[in-house]
Amino acid sequence: MNVQMEYVVPDGFVFEKAQNVMHGRYGSMEFLIVPMMTENQFQIQLYADMEKSSKKNQFLEYLKALQQRHSFVQYAGYDGKDMVSVYVASKEQEDKENLTLVISELTGKCEEYGLHNCCSSCRKVRPLHAVTVDRVPALLCQDCETQLARGMDEKREHLLLGVIGAVLGALLGSVLWVVLGQIGFIAGIAGYAIVFCAIKGYELLGKKLSKSGIVICVLLSFLMIAGAEFTSLAVTVYKEMGSLFVSSIWDAFGWIPELMQEPELAMGVGKDLVVGYILAIWASYSLVKYSWRQAGELQRPHTIERF
Repeated sequence: MNVQMEYVVPDGFVFEKAQNVMHGRYGSMEFLIVPMMTENQFQIQLYADMEKSSKKNQFLEYLKALQQRHSFVQYAGYDGKDMVSVYVASKEQEDKENLTLVISELTGKCEEYGLHNCCSSCRKVRPLHAVTVDRVPALLCQDCETQLARGMDEKREHLLLGVIGAVLGALLGSVLWVVLGQIGFIAGIAGYAIVFCAIKGYELLGKKLSKSGIVICVLLSFLMIAGAEFTSLAVTVYKEMGSLFVSSIWDAFGWIPELMQEPELAMGVGKDLVVGYILAIWASYSLVKYSWRQAGELQRPHTIERF
């Protein structure tokens, strides 16, 4: 890209040279435009309340048509959350006209389908400010700008609901452990499934995953692995002894303490648990590490620069 930025900025927009971003309002919508020098193109960013709109599918169809209709549009798509991205190839002398055309069309479609700008953090429709968060451009409401600067997350953690979600998730993941146990197989994927489902369950019902929530999920997962192993044993007892001695799976659990007095069986269960824990730790280490880092990021103060 070999252009002077001041000549390609759409009317009413401002180019912030230090942050390498254009920002401004066209009609009722605010946009960010990021020059991508090495790719010889511009990224137009539009944050909108797409998930609340009944016209979402129509807007997505428009984006497909936009890419097909204009040769300079390299890509037009939606991230599934709140951001619409349109990549416009640089044509140098035509850049201002092309950028203005695209943001004009986007604004028109937003107004036609009743879409509004939303905060790139909380996704609520509020007055927005163009800022950089750790040098990444964003459109934030006042509350999110303040909270990110202080290292706070807007979402409030619901501990009790999170624990319930973790338990339900871990139970769901335990099904895989029991199924594999019935075919005499121990795999790290089963332990990973328990940890993964526990974390996702906590995050879904608790609304936020903190470091303390991750610790709770890991501890619950370790308990569930033991529970899944003994459940698998109870299923085996029920299948082997039959209805003559065991009338239900619950009766089979009653036989476990007596059967565990057999050294050979106790050693076999202990071996399965040790191997299972090792494989579970190995398989889920990256997931827990990533979740821990993400939770820390939410609590870390960010550098906010307002334009």
